[in-house]
Amino acid sequence: MLDRWFKKKVNNPADRYMDHLDNIFQVTPSFYENESKDNRYPGVTSLVYEGIPERGFVTGFTYGLSLIKHPAWKFGRPELTLSVKSDCGEWGQAVGYIANKLRGDCPFSYGNVINFEVPIAPDSEMSAFFIFAPSIITKDLYADIEIGADFRINIAALYPIYESEIEVFNTIGLNEFWHHPDFDMYDVNRKRIAV
Repeated sequence: MLDRWFKKKVNNPADRYMDHLDNIFQVTPSFYENESKDNRYPGVTSLVYEGIPERGFVTGFTYGLSLIKHPAWKFGRPELTLSVKSDCGEWGQAVGYIANKLRGDCPFSYGNVINFEVPIAPDSEMSAFFIFAPSIITKDLYADIEIGADFRINIAALYPIYESEIEVFNTIGLNEFWHHPDFDMYDVNRKRIAV
């Protein structure tokens, strides 16, 4: 199935996106494809990088979310990323699962909260995410990415939180949550934030 997307072809958007990530990380990821809910499109693929941005981290990116349109997307279409301190590859795979499950329904806009409803990986009790700008790459690498399609890609990041923090996040807002002294965007076992 992955051959459909990641075969070397002239002007293949998937290949151009992969080249973009290859130029940043210089490492070949592991690929995990989800079964599509819409047979017109392949399932979203998770590209999982171990040891990125540094040893002890796992980072995942998606490809396939941007293939389906959403009315909220005016200036490009998103793909997702997630980066945490963990040895569990499930974190990197979760980003593709979420994109595949919510593709076409969720706008994946900054400040959106997604409840995964069960622990995301076995090394943490976190079971939800909020969406914001990526932290491990600069804006010139995550915004307005040219892939040879009739749209550009803007990468958005998922940040894991505890289910009990959803209400806190919705009450205090993204900015205050982001700057809270107990918030560590990479620590999947950090102290819970309460109001």
